[in-house]
Amino acid sequence: MNRSFIRQDQFLYLKIALGLCCISIFLYVVDDPVGPPSGNSWLGYTLGTVGTLIIVWLVWFGVRKRQYTGTRYSLTRWLSAHVYMGTALLVIGTLHCGFQFDDNIHTMAYILMVLTILSGMIGVYYYLTVPGLISANIKNSNAQQLHETIDQIDRKALEIARQIDSHVHEMMAYTIHTTLKERRHPSKKVLMDMLRVGETIKEASKACYCSLTKEESIAPSDTPVSDLKQKDPSDPHMRLSAIIIDLSFNRSPGEKLQQLLDLINEKATCIHKLHLDRVYNRRLKIWLMFHVPLSLATLIALVIHIVSVFYY
Repeated sequence: MNRSFIRQDQFLYLKIALGLCCISIFLYVVDDPVGPPSGNSWLGYTLGTVGTLIIVWLVWFGVRKRQYTGTRYSLTRWLSAHVYMGTALLVIGTLHCGFQFDDNIHTMAYILMVLTILSGMIGVYYYLTVPGLISANIKNSNAQQLHETIDQIDRKALEIARQIDSHVHEMMAYTIHTTLKERRHPSKKVLMDMLRVGETIKEASKACYCSLTKEESIAPSDTPVSDLKQKDPSDPHMRLSAIIIDLSFNRSPGEKLQQLLDLINEKATCIHKLHLDRVYNRRLKIWLMFHVPLSLATLIALVIHIVSVFYY
C-alpha cells in the first residue's frame, strides 16, 4: 500500500482536489466583494463551509483506520483522498480568509491547519520510503522470526563453546545473558558488544596464528600478544582473548573457533536488523505523535473559530 495510495483509481482523488482548487481560485478571482476579501463575504462563507467539511472528514480518517469491518471504500482509497484533499485544504483555507491575518483565534486556527497539513506531507514521505526500508532490511522475515533465529544461534554457540573449553562456554553464556536483557529493544550498544566479542576472537586467533608460525603480529590494536593477558582480568572480553590464546597454543582445533566467530557475526547481523527495524518503525510512531495532536488541535480551534464568528 506504500505507493498504491498515490496512484489510486488513476489519480482520481488528485483530480478531484485539483478541481476544487481551480474552482476556488476562479471564484476568488471573479469575486468583487465590498472591501478587501475576507471570510465575511459570501465566498468566504462558502469556502469556509467547504473547508470545515473537509477538516471533519479528514479527522474521521483516524476512526476509519480502526474499523476492521468491510466498507464500501477501502482504506487505501480513504488514504489517497485524505492526502489529496488535505493538500487542497491549504488552498481553500487560504482563500477563505482572503489572506487577512491578525493576532486572534482565527489566525491561530489557520496556523494549526497549515502545521497539520505540513506534518501530513512529512507523513506521506515516510509512508513512501519507510515501508520499503523495512522490507529491504528484514526481507521476507519479521521481528519475531529474527528473535527466534537469534535464539537458535545462541544455542549453537553455547554448544560449540562447550566443546572448545569450559571457560569459553562460561564467557559465551555471559555474553548471551548481557545481550538478552536488551535484545527485545535492540540498541547500538548491544550490537557493539556482539561485534566486540567477535573482534576479540578474531584478533586473538590471528595473533596466536602469527606467534605459532613465528610471523610478525598484525593485530589491528598494535598491542603485543604477550600484553593481552596483562590487561584488566575483570574485562570479560580480555578474559575471553586470554582463553583463546591459551587454547591456540595448546593446538585447540581452529575450526571450532571459526564456527563460533561465524555464529557471533550472524547474531550481530540479526541484532543490527532488529535495531534498524525499531528505528524505522519509531519514525512513523514519532510522526503520529505530532500529526494526531495537531489534527485534534486544529479541529478544536475550528470549533472556536466558528462559534466566535456567529456569536461574537
